[in-house]
Amino acid sequence: MLSRLSQSIEPFHVMEIVKQADQLQQQGRDVIHLSIGEPDFPLPEPVAQALTQAIGAGKTRYTAALGLQELRETIAHFYDSRFGATVSPGQVVITSGASTGLMYACLALINPGDEVLLCDPGYPCNKTFVQTAGGVVRTIQVSEDNNFQPTLAEVQEAWTPKTQGILLASPSNPTGTRISSNVLNDIVDWVATQGGFIIMDEIYQLLCYGSQPRTLLSQSPSGQTRDHCVVINSFSKYFGMTGLRLGWMVVPEALLTPIEKLAQNLNICPSTPAQWAALACFKQETLDICEARRAAFGNRREFLLRELPNVGLHAGSNPDGAFYVYAHAPYGSSQYCSDLLQTQAVCTVPGKDFSQKEGEAMFRISYANSLERIEQALQRMGQFNCREI
Repeated sequence: MLSRLSQSIEPFHVMEIVKQADQLQQQGRDVIHLSIGEPDFPLPEPVAQALTQAIGAGKTRYTAALGLQELRETIAHFYDSRFGATVSPGQVVITSGASTGLMYACLALINPGDEVLLCDPGYPCNKTFVQTAGGVVRTIQVSEDNNFQPTLAEVQEAWTPKTQGILLASPSNPTGTRISSNVLNDIVDWVATQGGFIIMDEIYQLLCYGSQPRTLLSQSPSGQTRDHCVVINSFSKYFGMTGLRLGWMVVPEALLTPIEKLAQNLNICPSTPAQWAALACFKQETLDICEARRAAFGNRREFLLRELPNVGLHAGSNPDGAFYVYAHAPYGSSQYCSDLLQTQAVCTVPGKDFSQKEGEAMFRISYANSLERIEQALQRMGQFNCREI
């Protein structure tokens, strides 16, 4: 007998279209992937060396449930040196990817029946995390006018007596947009007055263009404490460690014991070799590699935004982070993405994963591919879009 939860979870459609693309590749088609949100660069060499050294040295036994102490201390120091944010190592929790951190946060903060605000469009798995904890999703329909990020007025309008918190993302998936510091500070302060919580997804934090990366953990101009906020981050996107499944949380001290119990029961500990490898992420040589890669993503972003109108497509916003463009589909995005894949072997993602209201109007393009392949993809898309429909 299947549980109601297992039956209510919707499929992740991006994975479905990628399966179709894989089938075409097996048939000999030259498929260009502008779909999955995974860096195309290999593991940075210092991290790869640290990983093999850890395995060679037998560093494969369990760590503490909250993670390797050396890594927790290193991350806390990184917040101080990079952002001027004071974080205690005791507030840092190492997780098996950001998804586990999001799940821990939801399980620690949400009771059955609690409402939690999510933005539409947004990352589809967030809904599942909330539902797994018994929460009820209430959506904020964000708009192009505000770069697909919520305003304080929209949060206040959506908040009800049953609302207990909000999950935000900056930069966000699928839009690649960031929320402004002023608006974020206003939302953080107002939610505190309601006794609510904020879960902040910052997994694309260091992949930003045009201005410096930011964190919610920096001091609030109002002096408001941020003990109601949980920040989620990951080694997957900026550091390119996707398959090693490692992330972290920064949590208020009051949440540390509940989350430790969840970690002990649900996960034992994150991957030990991956944690030892992650220490190398904060070496200057690794940061230099990752910054060069960020610059390459920025060049791809500029090329894509410049050339999209030339192939009959238009971005729905100004993406200043991550590696996505959320674009208007010429017609229903599910059919458009399917047609584009079958006829031109270009794999993009329909908007139905990310938005219940306007998913058919939009689709996501990932520029986590080489500039050469992106250029080839645009040529194919231009050929497809110029045909008579």
